[in-house]
Amino acid sequence: MIHLGCVRRLAALVVPVVLAMGIATATPAVASSMPSSPAVLRLTLADLAKLARSAARPASRAARAAAVARAPQSARGLPTFSSSYSVGNTTYPYTMLGAAPSTGRTTTMKTVVVPLRMVFSGFGQRAVFSPTVAVDNMLRSPIFHDATYLNGRGQFGDQLQRATFWNQMDPRHQWHTLLAEPEVRDAVTVQVTPATGSLGDFNGLLGNMNIDAFDAQLHAILPRLHLAADETPLFVTQSVTADALGYHDAFLVPDGHGGQRVQTLMWSSWLDPAQVGDLLGDISTLNHEVGEWINDPYINNAAPLWAFPPFNLACGDNPFVEVGDPQGNGPDYALFPTVPIRLDGFTYHLQDVALLPWFARQSPSPAFHGWYAFPDPTQLTTPSVDCPP
Repeated sequence: MIHLGCVRRLAALVVPVVLAMGIATATPAVASSMPSSPAVLRLTLADLAKLARSAARPASRAARAAAVARAPQSARGLPTFSSSYSVGNTTYPYTMLGAAPSTGRTTTMKTVVVPLRMVFSGFGQRAVFSPTVAVDNMLRSPIFHDATYLNGRGQFGDQLQRATFWNQMDPRHQWHTLLAEPEVRDAVTVQVTPATGSLGDFNGLLGNMNIDAFDAQLHAILPRLHLAADETPLFVTQSVTADALGYHDAFLVPDGHGGQRVQTLMWSSWLDPAQVGDLLGDISTLNHEVGEWINDPYINNAAPLWAFPPFNLACGDNPFVEVGDPQGNGPDYALFPTVPIRLDGFTYHLQDVALLPWFARQSPSPAFHGWYAFPDPTQLTTPSVDCPP
């Protein structure tokens, strides 16, 4: 989804990474011959489109979210605020990250970046996908640094929320929800075999791991991270997907005192835009997942079932405020272009996401200038509608 210009159009499969003038450049991995085994798949644009539209989530995600919903507030270490909206005769409560907009307070969220070095063996060749370029790309991006948007200058997540709650925040508009500069941990190696994944070729190698096998790996890694209650891990893969481009999650973990606490996580793939194009490349998946984590951290902010824009002919089959899905996962996702954002001499492309008033079917929208989407408010100009019969 994002262009970084010629300097930042980096090879997706990297081992090793060389730093030159502060810009990470990559050299292709060397694939060694192996005995007869499952062949490398020849991927097509249709295969990439299917991946882009994928709504795949770990099989245990719903059960984990249900357990989180039953957990007491004292088990939740992240700062949140709660409110509700009504559609018809139904009230929909929600909880989001940060302080209540009316307080004018600034909340700073902590993330821990966990690079995943994905090693694919048994496919006729051994492929190693190092995440160094992906992590460098993400750390320099508008996710963690201020950039200019139509509603002001700031981080992506902060400007998303300020657009949503512009008319509900403090009179001086001092309210902010920020991401601190993340701690970056050492890369963790994950092994993938034909039993747990596949290796494909589309202008270069791309790996995919079964989402449940991938999810099991994340949960095996988590205890080794020794995270504080207010820290959220961001797992990063480069040129490797897991039946989807990314997801966020919430679940219970031991609190170290004989009880349990709530933990959230995010995973985002990074794909080279020179290889797959702007709609799937770079940080477009990351801004999708960050927006959803902020707006629905515990996977339980309900919404009326909505139809996919712009034609409203297919049901989203998604009863939550997942702000990236309406434009990013529908059958016509390609009609919603990424939004170019300039930062430090580079042009990033972010996926446009839906604002809360779109899900709440508020007309006119109480958001900034009556918006329903961000960063490009022209991509959604009316609220959601019911699924077709």
